Amino acid sequence: MRLHRLRVADFRGIAEREVVFADSGVTVIEGENEAGKSSMVEALDLLLTTRANSSKSQVRAVQPSGRDVGSEVFAEISCGAFRFEYFKRFNKSPETALTIVEPAPEQLTGRPAHERVEQILGASLDNTLYRALRLLQSSDPELGDLTDSSALSRALDRAAGEVDDEAADTPASQDLVAAVAKEYSRYFTAAQGRPSGELLQARNAADKAAAAVAERERLLESVQEAADRLPDVSQEIDDAMRGESEQRFEVSTLAAQVSQADAVGERLTTAKAVVARYEAGVQAARSAVRERTDLRNRLGQSESEIATTSTAVQTAREAADVAGEQASVMAERFAVVQRDLDDVRTRIESADAAERVAADWRRLAEVDAAIAEVARLGGEVDGARRAAEGFRATPEDAARAAELDREIAAATARLELGSATVVVTPLADGVRVGGVAADDEQTLTVTAATTIESPSVRVAVTPGADMQALADDLARLTSLGEEVVARCGVEKLADVAGVAARRTESLRAAAEAERRLQRELSGRDADELTTIRAELAARIPDGDPTSGAGGDDLVALRARERELSEAAGQAQRERDAQVHREQGERNRAQAWETSGENARVAATALRQQIAAAEREASDDDLAAAVISADDQLTQAKSAEAKTAAEAARVDAVGVRAKYDEAEAALDRTRARLAQQRKLQAELSTRIEVCRNDGRLDELSDAVAENEAAQAALVRVSERAEGARVLHETLQRKRSESRARYIDPFARRLEELAAPVFGDGVRFSVGDDFRIASRTLDGVTVDVTALSGGAREQLGLLARLACASLVDEADGVPVILDDALGYTDPKRLASMSRVIASAGPNSQIIVLTCTPDRYRGVDDATLIAV
Repeated sequence: MRLHRLRVADFRGIAEREVVFADSGVTVIEGENEAGKSSMVEALDLLLTTRANSSKSQVRAVQPSGRDVGSEVFAEISCGAFRFEYFKRFNKSPETALTIVEPAPEQLTGRPAHERVEQILGASLDNTLYRALRLLQSSDPELGDLTDSSALSRALDRAAGEVDDEAADTPASQDLVAAVAKEYSRYFTAAQGRPSGELLQARNAADKAAAAVAERERLLESVQEAADRLPDVSQEIDDAMRGESEQRFEVSTLAAQVSQADAVGERLTTAKAVVARYEAGVQAARSAVRERTDLRNRLGQSESEIATTSTAVQTAREAADVAGEQASVMAERFAVVQRDLDDVRTRIESADAAERVAADWRRLAEVDAAIAEVARLGGEVDGARRAAEGFRATPEDAARAAELDREIAAATARLELGSATVVVTPLADGVRVGGVAADDEQTLTVTAATTIESPSVRVAVTPGADMQALADDLARLTSLGEEVVARCGVEKLADVAGVAARRTESLRAAAEAERRLQRELSGRDADELTTIRAELAARIPDGDPTSGAGGDDLVALRARERELSEAAGQAQRERDAQVHREQGERNRAQAWETSGENARVAATALRQQIAAAEREASDDDLAAAVISADDQLTQAKSAEAKTAAEAARVDAVGVRAKYDEAEAALDRTRARLAQQRKLQAELSTRIEVCRNDGRLDELSDAVAENEAAQAALVRVSERAEGARVLHETLQRKRSESRARYIDPFARRLEELAAPVFGDGVRFSVGDDFRIASRTLDGVTVDVTALSGGAREQLGLLARLACASLVDEADGVPVILDDALGYTDPKRLASMSRVIASAGPNSQIIVLTCTPDRYRGVDDATLIAV
């Protein structure tokens, strides 16, 4: 199969596009992401496999978003002996049109056209190979199972050459395998060999019939069981009714006992509340006593704190005065050091300024020297170039002149050696040689036709044909030499070499001067040097460039500056420390003073609070209140103890538990009674239904159906077992045969992989053409353990190997959609060479958004979309 042309319109995001593919070699279709490259592969698949009027979701998905138009696909394809043009419109106004160009013209439309293409592809296209030789985006790069590819099988048969006719995968053997596989598929799944089709249906029917018999038997057994259980259920109901009556009486009795126990419990609760109230009174009386004592203790603490803070305030103020005096001394010392430091820094600034001016003068002198040198070298370059322009001869001209000079000398020698010599001696006036009067004797070497005339005779001297050819060759060489001489502006060929040498020397001198000029400029140009000089000149003040800073030693000044700066810092730190100490002591004095004032205010308030409390109740009154509250609490606790003893005798918890247990037992009895009554109704209904429905007849019919289903299962199982044995035998024999010609595929794969992985690369290939492992430099690695880039490269190489082995008549396009995305630049170049080498015998279509990956593919057809 070959794809010649593909045109799509209104297909997803593609408005309209037509691509013409090279019949062989590599066609690279490049475009940005979402340009619709992958959609073209989808369009081709849709054209070949799906009817135009299909309403599948995959067909609806290709209609352009927001546009009610039909999606069109047209392709020109060669497949086997046929070449045809195929068109379909999907979604809106569906249409199918087929034009067969070769071998005989045909025109079909609609469903017949679709069926005709299916017939052509079914007869000539190896669909397994067509699907396998694709490497699409985000797909597994591993080559699929190609054991069913007849085209590859025939190719490997030819490549192996050792497979006998009986083992070869002939059309007849393929038909046999297909027939056996079809028969096998009637009974088992292809992938795992599980029962399916007729075998599964027979098993299900047998299981269903057996289940029906079991169900009928179970129903009859349940009816007999119901008849046996019904008397027992009636007795259970009578017993439950008697038990319910007794339990109702017990529950009533226990309910009265619970009410009596609850009354005693309420009295106990009241007694406990009285005790709690008197306990609160005792706590309040004792709390009043504690509060009075606490007030007196706090007053004593405040009076003690007043005395302590007074002493602390005086001590802190004295320490603050001492720190203030020391801070004044440190401030005076800091001022003296700071004045000396400012004077030194002023002298340093003057010295720095003078140093900068001197440096600018030195830099100005260097720039002036550089400008002068640049000007000199520029003149030297211009002079050398002008000198070179005066010499027009090049080294090539010199070589050509020397060659022509040698050839002219050789041609002249050959001509003179083979030419005749004629001596003309005039015996009278009127003798002319070549139209020129000859007065004296002349010796002529005849290289061209010459006439000798006199009044009485005319002699024509003609050289031989060989001499004429030599003369023409000499004339040609002489003409070429004259052209070289004229072009180089010299008098003869021998002068060309000297002129060319002088020109070369001038150019060398110009280049050397140019290099010195560039070194001098150091990446700048003359204008930059001029700008730098102007900036320096503007920055330098007027005056003598040799003037200095008055003789100050800048190093000594900077050392003195560091000493004074350290002394000033030390004086400032000591002053700040004393100021901080003074402030801290004054803050501490203020804090102690505030604390003392607070203590005096608190003492006054406490005295007033104690006096007010004593007016309300004296200390004796508080003590008497505590005694009275203790007596009342004792009496309340005694009453509570008597009520608690009565509650213990009544045992409210035990009575309540017995009541709850009796009530729960009554509920259980009632539930059991309801359940037994329900069971009695169910058993009676089951017996009545069996009596009316004729269940015995149903059981007889089910048994007959079961026997028929089991017999059918035996027959189908025997046929299925025969199909399974035949299928497994053929597959085993076919695998044994196929294993003998897997080597040609492996050898071709290794040939293609050698430029990428190295000459020593070897592969282990399974019977299904899947690559199991790679051996490189003696190290064997499972393919699944290779990097993503290496696996992708192997997947592409395997597809190229298949494409190169398959006969051109059986071949299919190799489609690569944005492959080699994980490949490094070195291997990418190797892969490009491999693709180019595989292209002449195959049709390779590359879809990519990165065309630089395939720049190394020679003679590729590049199409931008």
